[in-house]
Amino acid sequence: MKYRGYLLILGAITLFSTIEVVSKYLQSGHGAAGQVGAVQVAALRFMLAAGFLMPLLLVRRQGRFLIEAVQKDGPALALLGAIGVFLTFYLLHSGIESTSASTAAVIFSMNPVFTVLIASIVLRERLGLYGWLGVGLGLAGAFIAVTGFKFSGLLSRDDFFGSILILLAAAAWAGYTVYGKKYSQQYGALAVSFLSMAVGSVLFIITLTIKSGWHEMAEYKPITWAWLLYLGIITVGIGYILYFEGLRRVPASRGVSLFYLKPILALLIAHTALGEPLSYNLLLASTMVASGILLVTLPRENNHREAASNRKE
Repeated sequence: MKYRGYLLILGAITLFSTIEVVSKYLQSGHGAAGQVGAVQVAALRFMLAAGFLMPLLLVRRQGRFLIEAVQKDGPALALLGAIGVFLTFYLLHSGIESTSASTAAVIFSMNPVFTVLIASIVLRERLGLYGWLGVGLGLAGAFIAVTGFKFSGLLSRDDFFGSILILLAAAAWAGYTVYGKKYSQQYGALAVSFLSMAVGSVLFIITLTIKSGWHEMAEYKPITWAWLLYLGIITVGIGYILYFEGLRRVPASRGVSLFYLKPILALLIAHTALGEPLSYNLLLASTMVASGILLVTLPRENNHREAASNRKE
């Protein structure tokens, strides 16, 4: 049971590791798919994903949780969707336009580190020595990925601005994770995720309308739509199912700790698929971020065990 759980989570993380690579491929315009705008990629990802999850909600008979969530906590969940989907992925895809897929993946992988940091401040969750060491390593890795140790003209560089946007996206997603935890426990992760995607999709639709971004979609090639479907249905829809099905079979802290693989996998995929160079700075940054993720997630299981032991005593 646990073995299958780890395989499911590994499959999900592998899919998640391709998001920045495929997004960069679409947004750069260098491939056969042609160029797709950042807002269009973000919007279609979650519109397609929400459409994919709706039948799943009905099949699993979770529609009543959806209705209850809207009635009791509609405004709060709308705000979560605005932050966790619209703001997060507007920033992420805008940042991808001026950075490499490798850099974007390493920086956005910081979100588990930001999550435990915010949880320690807002929810007063204890991190412990290894947790704080993980936060420090993660932040140092992000610093290396953002700056590349090249400080001359740093503030005027497009890649620096793009990296900052992605760092803000990681922080926004972490905030969504922390504040959305109680709603996921109350109404179920599937219902809350669908509502977040629905709210985010509506905001993206409004943004596209204001920017007159709909007409571009009529010119997309079949290969472009294929990759957009991959981003929406495979990485978000199926990736979500694999991840949460896996977490049902293994201890949550151990399952989440596998996220340390994401920056490393994304780096290798970007190098193989897009030919992005494996620079020493980025390798060092990805190693530090991965180590930070591992340190901030693994100790949490020990903390839960200690708390449970104290309650028994």
